[in-house]
Amino acid sequence: MSDLKKRLQYLEKNEIIKKRWEKIDSQGGLSTREKLEKLVKLSQKMEERKPGVKPSGPEINEPFPPVKGPFLVKEFIYSTQSVFGRTRLLEWHQVMSEQLAVIFSDPGYRDISPANLLFFDTETTGLAGGTGTIPFLLGFGYLEGDNFIVKAFILNDLYREGEFLEAVDGFLAEKNFSATVTFNGKGFDFPLMEARYILQRRRFPLLSIPHLDFLFPARTLWKNTYESRKLSFLGDMLLGLSRDEDIDPSTIPALYFHYLRKNSYALIEKVVEHNALDILGLTALLLLSTRYLKDISLTRDEGEIFGIAYLYEKYGDLDQAHELYTLVKESGIKSDVTAGAVKRLSVIMKKKKLYQEAIGFWEILSGNSDTQATRELSMHFEHREKNFRKALEYVSQGLKAPNLTKHQQIDFEKRYLRLIAKIRNLDREENDSSPGDNLP
Repeated sequence: MSDLKKRLQYLEKNEIIKKRWEKIDSQGGLSTREKLEKLVKLSQKMEERKPGVKPSGPEINEPFPPVKGPFLVKEFIYSTQSVFGRTRLLEWHQVMSEQLAVIFSDPGYRDISPANLLFFDTETTGLAGGTGTIPFLLGFGYLEGDNFIVKAFILNDLYREGEFLEAVDGFLAEKNFSATVTFNGKGFDFPLMEARYILQRRRFPLLSIPHLDFLFPARTLWKNTYESRKLSFLGDMLLGLSRDEDIDPSTIPALYFHYLRKNSYALIEKVVEHNALDILGLTALLLLSTRYLKDISLTRDEGEIFGIAYLYEKYGDLDQAHELYTLVKESGIKSDVTAGAVKRLSVIMKKKKLYQEAIGFWEILSGNSDTQATRELSMHFEHREKNFRKALEYVSQGLKAPNLTKHQQIDFEKRYLRLIAKIRNLDREENDSSPGDNLP
């Protein structure tokens, strides 16, 4: 409190800084501390533009004490009563393990406890990967009682990474997490963490529990609704987690190295908050997807319903997928999504060996220049019904299709020649078996 008073007294003595303060003070949404930090940074930038001129006046202390030790731990606590869009974190206690199995398309996940999930995300010194990229911030989110906790471990000394990872191991050993949830963890975070642990002659402890990467379900769920499936974008659109004040992710490596040089947490505070928001958004998005499974009326459009149907199909619940695809087909507005539903229905009918029902869907698709459906029709009539002339009609239709690829053209031409040969052989056999004119 005394530091705050000193800063305010300094502002009153300096007219230029006072005007800057009045401008910043008029901005809403910032705490007094945030306003002061913004003023300090602005004043430093203004002074840096004057070569050879040092800032005058008393020294203003950093709002945070210097960082000591090999690592720093920061904790964010969110009440489970918190509401994000159409979700409340408290609803995690109602999620069933089978819902996770459906979303991640793996029946083996039915033994996972949703209440004991660990949400994990990293911030790194670059995106290239490899041994030169260091995950300097490890964020962990988990439910604990009436709160959702985000705990961030920050590496303060690049030469003491072993101690940093040892502290992380100790934290993970205390908990009994049932699985890890990430967003692109399989492609980036986990391989990177494995490499860092190997360099320290350790084993990454999260390898011992199931890893659920939500990137793939998210792409499926929102592919036909939003152009972007970035975590921050989906959090903004679906949860109301605005990132207007968030930092540019591309600046994170530079901020970290500046933090190491200056030994000031203020330089990296926004990075830690960025990581916490990513974990919180990931948690709420996964929760929202489980609610979609339970109540389809929560979806915004047929694109999301189509995504849910596809998740059911990948999981192996063809009946539920059929019901949802039919709903999209009959009530959808987006022509590309309804066409996709018809195509998936044809696939399901084929899997169930209900070929007559599949024919109806293939004919709808073929009439809309779907070359694959035309090929399916030709195959069906050639191999199942042995109706070579009907199969030839569809092959001829396929050869006239617009935008035919070279591979498709070659395939249809081979089918055409084969069917012509079959029809000629059939005609020859029929002629040979017919009564001759000179029979006695």
